Amino acid sequence: MNGSTLSLLSLAPLVYETSMDYMYDKDIYSPNQFNLTNSSEYSNLHRFVIRSLSVYALILVIIGTLGNLLTIIILCRRNLRRYVTMRYLIVVSICDIISLYGWNLNNFYKFTISSNNNNLEEVSMVHCRIMSYMTFVGLQLSSWCLTAVSLDRCLSLYFLTWKHKYGKLSRVKYHIAILAITCLLLNSHILFFNGYYIDTLKKTVKCYATRTNIHYIFPQWERVHLVVYNLCPFIIMLTCNTFIIYISIRSARIRMTRRMTDASGKVSTTSTSRHRQLTIMLMLVTFMFVLLTLPSCVYFVFFRHRMPSTSDSRTFRHMVQICLGSIQFTAHAINFFLYCFSARNFREELHGFINELCCKRTSDFKSNRLARTSIGLTTFRRTKRDDNNFDSKTTLNHECKVDQTQRKLTNFESKDELNDGNESNSD
Repeated sequence: MNGSTLSLLSLAPLVYETSMDYMYDKDIYSPNQFNLTNSSEYSNLHRFVIRSLSVYALILVIIGTLGNLLTIIILCRRNLRRYVTMRYLIVVSICDIISLYGWNLNNFYKFTISSNNNNLEEVSMVHCRIMSYMTFVGLQLSSWCLTAVSLDRCLSLYFLTWKHKYGKLSRVKYHIAILAITCLLLNSHILFFNGYYIDTLKKTVKCYATRTNIHYIFPQWERVHLVVYNLCPFIIMLTCNTFIIYISIRSARIRMTRRMTDASGKVSTTSTSRHRQLTIMLMLVTFMFVLLTLPSCVYFVFFRHRMPSTSDSRTFRHMVQICLGSIQFTAHAINFFLYCFSARNFREELHGFINELCCKRTSDFKSNRLARTSIGLTTFRRTKRDDNNFDSKTTLNHECKVDQTQRKLTNFESKDELNDGNESNSD
């Protein structure tokens, strides 16, 4: 086997389509088009980047899952769940966990676990439809819950009656339900039409396509997803955050000119500080979300189809897409650290949760230790009491035996005396 054949075989497993790659790309890896020198150089770089990003995808899954679970626990505590913003952020954390186990986990499975570089979605038809459906829904619902937070804060500042009529805490569950139902219904067609069997006997699945339309998901539904997931939320977040920044700056100037020193002024200052913390946290989270997800959106919409379809450019394009995907899913794994950095009340609740957890473990350890000690003392007391009872019973039995012996001796002596008396009378 010559060198060119070895080069082709070593590169082939890494050029399959992924869920992030469009389905209608040309197959440009025929032997007639191959430049052996360039393919060898790009193959090494390709392997290194793909393997590194596959490990990074697993790190995102682990850190993102733990961070979002801890975020849900902290936000559900009594002091934080009474805020409207925190209710939305709880749903964001749930959706972020779901989204990390979709395309992001597929990168790790495809290039690290699978020997044939197969997609995780193509394990079965159930995997294909459920994973793709949950990924689309999780990403879109997470984006729109962040958008709802920004919109709620903006409307509360613009309309003074919004908070008392439509932005009350009791109405948040209805707003979240409307967003969730909308995203679920919008992507419901994926559960029925996505994927088909290439080989019915071997159960070989082709995902992100239908038997009559290979462009069903990529690029057709992908364009709708980019508009719903990136463009519309980006426009709303940008508009709302710009207005919030303007109001915050104007309020800061008013507070600088009107400093209040009475008791009511202190209460107002405390309330203002709390709202300022929520505003800073919200702006930081939405800014990082837009910053990390917008490059992927811009690339797929404006630059994806302008790159030349050659072997070298396709290798480079494949690496760029996975890099942008890793950056995109980073936004769904770091919110816990953003909350810790920007919100003092979140840090205080986290500190209180850790203290309660440590104190509970310490109290449980002490209670178990005291229980073992009390059991030992009770056992010792019972043993001592039993020994005392045994000694008293032994003494009593011994005294009874002595009395019986003495009584027998007395009876025997009386009998002897009686016999002696009878003998003397007979004499």
